[in-house]
Amino acid sequence: MGYDSLKQEPTKRLSLNLPESLHTRFKTACSATNRKMGNEIQRFVERRAEEIEREAGLDASPWAEQVARRSQPWERAQRRSRAVARALECNHPTGDIGEMLGDIERGRDIP
Repeated sequence: MGYDSLKQEPTKRLSLNLPESLHTRFKTACSATNRKMGNEIQRFVERRAEEIEREAGLDASPWAEQVARRSQPWERAQRRSRAVARALECNHPTGDIGEMLGDIERGRDIP
């Protein structure tokens, strides 16, 4: 969602107590990657809220769906890879692609 979207709706402040060592690690990692700590924490909370909603069987809110659509490209790639792996485990009947396309075209000629 990001910081810009916070301006579009009322917000609530969250205070978070972290061990100093964890705070330092997180701050250093964010600084090294030119990221803002607040934005990274918000992204984490958004993802985790979605996981918990799914676990609880709650329908995803429009807000959660919007966050999911904006997920990082590598996350989408991971989901696609898992989907392909699951599909490959199903042992669906397959055939030569040229033959299958020919069958489809011939089927279109049937009145």
